[in-house]
Amino acid sequence: MGSWCASFGLLVTALAVGACSAQVDDYQTDASVGSTHALITVERTSSATAPATASAGALAGFVRVPSEVDPRLATQLIGLELDLPPVDTCRASSDRGASSSLAGMGHVEFLEAGSVSVYAADSSTDLAPRAFPTVTDFISGVMYTTRERAAEPLPPAAPYTIRASGAFEIPPLAVHARAPDALAGVTIRGVPLAEVKTILPGEPIDLTWNVGQPGDVVWLELSTPNDESSVCAFRDEAGVGTVPASAFAGTGSGHLSVHRTRITDFTAQGLDRGVLRFDFELTANVDLVSRS
Repeated sequence: MGSWCASFGLLVTALAVGACSAQVDDYQTDASVGSTHALITVERTSSATAPATASAGALAGFVRVPSEVDPRLATQLIGLELDLPPVDTCRASSDRGASSSLAGMGHVEFLEAGSVSVYAADSSTDLAPRAFPTVTDFISGVMYTTRERAAEPLPPAAPYTIRASGAFEIPPLAVHARAPDALAGVTIRGVPLAEVKTILPGEPIDLTWNVGQPGDVVWLELSTPNDESSVCAFRDEAGVGTVPASAFAGTGSGHLSVHRTRITDFTAQGLDRGVLRFDFELTANVDLVSRS
């Protein structure tokens, strides 16, 4: 997978290995040092061939970043923020070596925010505080995640409210936004994604989908198990995009994922920046076969 996926994998693995819902300590820091960022993600994943088996989850992090560090770089390396290419362009992904990069930028701290809940349509989900395991000297604190991957409480095309009751360094907050529609009508070279079995690397890949909202991004990632990966981003309202022939040359068993992403910036007392991201993904396994 790409660099942002690798970073997010490191983060999720760290939280999953040995982590459990816990009563966490207050993390005391000098509020005049660094900047504080709230990053909240709601994600849904489904297979193109089995859309009824969708899974979903939410994650919230309230991050204190050292003053000498670029906050966006820090949150990207941790895996909380996407690092997409500009729309209508592609970029090959590579593992940036998140651990070594974090080692050079000082201590990043996840702050306690009290109880955190996600309200969507007629359902509510309490996020569990997860104490960060001691897997690195550069990250500490607590994050908030869903306890399971049930899709029903986190639907597409619905109004959302995320509330935090607040704690010592994070005041109470409420964030309101509407989730985008789930991806539909996705085709590769005119063939519905569920029916695509083979992709020819080194040739253009035409992608279409049911048109979404201005400001949202549709992006495609094509990858192989040996970490060859390319990401291409498009404007959702265009409904079409082309992956150029030069974007990907890997062969073998491949994984294709198409995402619809909506990012809402918000402000709140005590925060230098807040971001709520919806990321809805449709996946397919494909064979990448070069033309002889």
